[in-house]
Amino acid sequence: MCGRSIAVVSHCVLNQNVVVHGLERAVGAFPFVKDILGKIGLVQLPCPEFLLLGPDRPSMTYKDYLEINNYQQKCTQLLAPTILELKGYQKAGVRIIGLIGIAQSPNCGITGQRGVFMTEFLRLCQDNNIKMPYIEVPIDYPEDHQFGEKVNLFLKGDH
Repeated sequence: MCGRSIAVVSHCVLNQNVVVHGLERAVGAFPFVKDILGKIGLVQLPCPEFLLLGPDRPSMTYKDYLEINNYQQKCTQLLAPTILELKGYQKAGVRIIGLIGIAQSPNCGITGQRGVFMTEFLRLCQDNNIKMPYIEVPIDYPEDHQFGEKVNLFLKGDH
């Protein structure tokens, strides 16, 4: 496995069907994913919103998720297998490029108000000595024409 690379992606990067209806930014997977495939492997994070609240959940805010009883603990439990997987990749010498999150998501946002799920994920990465640089799919994707270049730089490790 040496010499190979992976990136970790929010679930909806590969599957927009988990997004609250009406808030999707793409059909199926985000189109930029086709430029990544064949270059690196992808580790898809679970979607806590879909798994814990279902497909017909209402649109909710960061604060709404924090008010759900034991939500952060449930996120940590959902992330346990992914952390084990990443530790295995690290041990095998696979390069972990980083994380692709979702701007302004109450769970998968990274910059600004960090999402509930990403807060737990990045804490677990730090606790397990897994370096996790990141970028986010912008709220105005695909109109943000610079995002493709940001992804290319990210894949090269220029972050």
